[in-house]
Amino acid sequence: MDLENVRALVTIPDAALVPPPSLFAHQSTLHGQAHVARVMVHAFRLVEATGFTEEMPRLWAAAYLHDIARTHDGTCHRHGADAWARLATLPDVRALFRRAGVKDDDYPAIEAAVTVHSQGEPPPDHPHRRLMALLKDADGLDRVRLGDLDPRYFRHAQTAGMVDFAGRLYETTDGRIEPGPDYWSRLWPHVARILALRPSA
Repeated sequence: MDLENVRALVTIPDAALVPPPSLFAHQSTLHGQAHVARVMVHAFRLVEATGFTEEMPRLWAAAYLHDIARTHDGTCHRHGADAWARLATLPDVRALFRRAGVKDDDYPAIEAAVTVHSQGEPPPDHPHRRLMALLKDADGLDRVRLGDLDPRYFRHAQTAGMVDFAGRLYETTDGRIEPGPDYWSRLWPHVARILALRPSA
């Protein structure tokens, strides 16, 4: 399945794909809308590379949530759990998830992925380890912005081959796209150009 078809597995318009800046507890250039959008790009590419298409709507939802409850840019092991707890107060986001193809029985996996993304390695025998590992790798690829990405920590063989792309995506978009509701539509042409996709992809 190509990247365009993987994106289509999340059945909402581009304008709703990335959380708006107002949803973030901390207005950050390191962990805000731009970071989350890049993590989504990496998530789509990982699903394309691994073939785990059944994970796509809930992986997107986990990426959407994972940093919205951060209150600072320093080391924080609780913001994933805080983001999950915050979802209970966001009925519009839950409705968006439903429109995007997230089912009620997806929520335990999403909770596990969002919570563990900031708490270390997923347990090898955890029933939701695959989703947890996909989110951690997608988030990890955007560590290029911090200068401390270490491919030895990746959980999928395919992820290591995406480091160059992650660097190029960050370098060509960081600070060059204003936050807002059309962030994804302005980010995607950069993705297409780097990957030499058709402009409509």
